[in-house]
Amino acid sequence: MSPRGSGSHGVYDQLPFWQKLSQHVSYDAFWQGQALDKILAANPSNVPTLWEQGLWDHEDMYGAIHAWEELQKTPQAANNFLLMGPWRHSGFNYNGSKLGELNFEGDTALQARRDILLPFFNAHLKDGAPAYTPPVASIYNTGENHWDFLNKWPLATQLTPLYLGAGEAAGFGKPGAGEDSYVSDPAKPVPYLPRPINFSDGRWSTYLVTDQRFVDGRPDVLTYATPVLTAPVRLSGAPLADIFAKTTGTDGDFVVKVIDVYPEEIATSKEMGGFQLPIAMDIFRGRYRTSFEHPSAIPAGKVQEYKFRLPTVNHTFLPGHRIMVQIQSTLFPVYDRNPQKYVENIFFAKPGDYQRATVTILYGGKQSSSVLLPVVPVDQRASNAR
Repeated sequence: MSPRGSGSHGVYDQLPFWQKLSQHVSYDAFWQGQALDKILAANPSNVPTLWEQGLWDHEDMYGAIHAWEELQKTPQAANNFLLMGPWRHSGFNYNGSKLGELNFEGDTALQARRDILLPFFNAHLKDGAPAYTPPVASIYNTGENHWDFLNKWPLATQLTPLYLGAGEAAGFGKPGAGEDSYVSDPAKPVPYLPRPINFSDGRWSTYLVTDQRFVDGRPDVLTYATPVLTAPVRLSGAPLADIFAKTTGTDGDFVVKVIDVYPEEIATSKEMGGFQLPIAMDIFRGRYRTSFEHPSAIPAGKVQEYKFRLPTVNHTFLPGHRIMVQIQSTLFPVYDRNPQKYVENIFFAKPGDYQRATVTILYGGKQSSSVLLPVVPVDQRASNAR
């Protein structure tokens, strides 16, 4: 729905930022010129820098990790260090012993400030302080519940497909050919939190660790899960969603989540039995499937590939757990609704542009939907620890 008023010029038209935002709806030269990670890489500083980010940052999942990655390609790579903890946005500044329903080994934010940030600042800003070089990457392992201090990141050197298959199954072997469908209705979007949604209740800051059972089973959410794991599966890096799909619409969004499904019964933590913990989720707008700068309509009824990066993870799926993937087309209202009819500018879509669409996910054969996981082989898990 457009924020314009009833006249030809709404109240928002008077705001310079709104004018820029509504005029630049793709990744054009206006936005490219503000890409901080690319700007820093083109002019790398020789000042030692510690990049800090939460693994469940609900406001900025992109900035620090991408800036660090770009600088790793420059001659100043040795001056850049990465710190990622089990935090929400700005969680580094508060008590880091808990996030949502998750409890960690002590105050992780205090540990990071005391053991990494303070020695780093002292070494570079305080006369007479001892020299200190932090690990290349200090990243909390959110499955094993401890810090990993690494001389290399990511640990995974290649991506391993976790294929989606028939019967709501997922596995590392390619399945037989098939497809699953759901109807995405903009009038009945999938909420990002259990209803009722109230931005003043504080749940917004922890929505990325919310138990996903509240949408599991909805007819407009597809769910795929592995059998119960008999051995740990360690992920280190950024997963990629690789979805082959067709839609009856001419635009549409794809939300992909990678989820750690806890055992149904946990003797030491009964409240976590069956918990579905999202470790990485993101949304992709279909019009940008070939170019963020030059969007295009989706050809209705024709299979297209939607391949996009998910947030960085450092997580071990433990024996007794399962790996789950969920796919849906809305995550409302944290993300706006796609009309599912291609319009030049969604900011100004009319009520009649919003339409239901049947979305079909394909698997097996040459067009086999999967999530490419940064799986660390067993023999490499400890070799790069500091």
